[in-house]
Amino acid sequence: MSKESIYWFIVLLTFVYIIFKNKNSSVKILIILCFYSGLAASFGKEIENPYKIVLVLLSVYLLSNNNGLSGLSKREKLLLFAFILFSISFLFSVTANGGYFKLVFSQYGKYVTPICTYYIFKRILIKNPNTFIYLNKLFFSLLTIQVLLSVMKILTLGLQESVVGSISNVGGGLATPLPVFGFILVWMNKQGVITKKDWLYISMLLLIGFASYKRAIWFIMPSIIFMFMYFVPKKISFTRLLYYFPLIPLIFYAGVRLNPSLNKEGKIGGSFDLQYALDYAHIYSFGKTSEINEVQPRQGRGGAAFLLWDKLFSSKSLSFNDYWGFGLEEIYTVDYEKFDIDKFGISNKGAASGLFQSYIVGGYIGIFVTILLMISILGLIKEPRIRLTIALLLFWDYFFYSGLILRTQALFILLFFIIIYSNLQFEQRLYRKYSSLRSDDKNRNLQPQVI
Repeated sequence: MSKESIYWFIVLLTFVYIIFKNKNSSVKILIILCFYSGLAASFGKEIENPYKIVLVLLSVYLLSNNNGLSGLSKREKLLLFAFILFSISFLFSVTANGGYFKLVFSQYGKYVTPICTYYIFKRILIKNPNTFIYLNKLFFSLLTIQVLLSVMKILTLGLQESVVGSISNVGGGLATPLPVFGFILVWMNKQGVITKKDWLYISMLLLIGFASYKRAIWFIMPSIIFMFMYFVPKKISFTRLLYYFPLIPLIFYAGVRLNPSLNKEGKIGGSFDLQYALDYAHIYSFGKTSEINEVQPRQGRGGAAFLLWDKLFSSKSLSFNDYWGFGLEEIYTVDYEKFDIDKFGISNKGAASGLFQSYIVGGYIGIFVTILLMISILGLIKEPRIRLTIALLLFWDYFFYSGLILRTQALFILLFFIIIYSNLQFEQRLYRKYSSLRSDDKNRNLQPQVI
């Protein structure tokens, strides 16, 4: 039995366990299935393709069964409208470029299932608010399983980019946003008051990124922690400032030494050199230039974004493919060696950010409707500071990373759950504030004021 077989057998055991534990809830089963898409893919296309079909059909069935599209708010109607525009653009682009059914269905399904799941969440929480507690526990269980599987991956497969927990068996890009979402969920559960035990759990989440040799996690995680600890709260005590602040650079320091790409020695446990790490990040994202503020348009994911910007505003007229893309096969069915770098103008397939992948599939129209979809998702968030922080994460992922938050069902669904969670907390704070004002008015024997 090979090491890879041992690993996926362990993943299968965790799948059987968590399915059995949550077998009485079809919504929970849908979430679990999305988190185990990597397990299905490990059995080959004969299992993976029907698995993807089941996810879409199950999500549509649950949406219909729960009457999920009834009683929508204005923001939820905007999300639905943006998704319809996205769907029309996506399906026209892939049809015009000759995409075959299995590929179209699998890629489009990545968006259908999470969108359906959001409306399912809203309806079942209206019917039974206590369901939220069980969904929260489920997401923590799934995140904990990803940590445990990362440990098993290190022990069986060793450190390698591909394979992320139970979610992915090819490519490790989601090992960066997944721990970040895990931190946000911890922060919301503790309402910003994070204990030593919580920090230990967060450090364990970082194992997901470490096991996949992720570099970006050591830059983005400290940034998001800083935003949620010091920007999102409107009031910060001096004690909190002293207690939490040293942990943020410590995470970055540990990451530079743990990732071979970020230290001069090129090994785990290498030295810390801030300038070397920053230079590497700049070269990786924007290409090698003489100045830190310069960009090589053909180089890196950031350079790819600037390439599209320059092309859009150049004097040369845009073609049909520029507007509507080249289809799914150009990016999702070719390997790194067969990717046409001359055709698209970037250095390699790895330089195709989420933005550039939208261009290849759906052209500038595809980029526009995707950004519109992202804005409509962010519009669901009621707390302005959380909205801004999530926006920075979402747009960073789309413009300068792989765009996996919107293309990985597990991440997309987790994002929607976090949004709903933040809105619940926001509404509770408003209610407490309103109740406090009413109580003060009564004590002063005054009429309640409209707020």
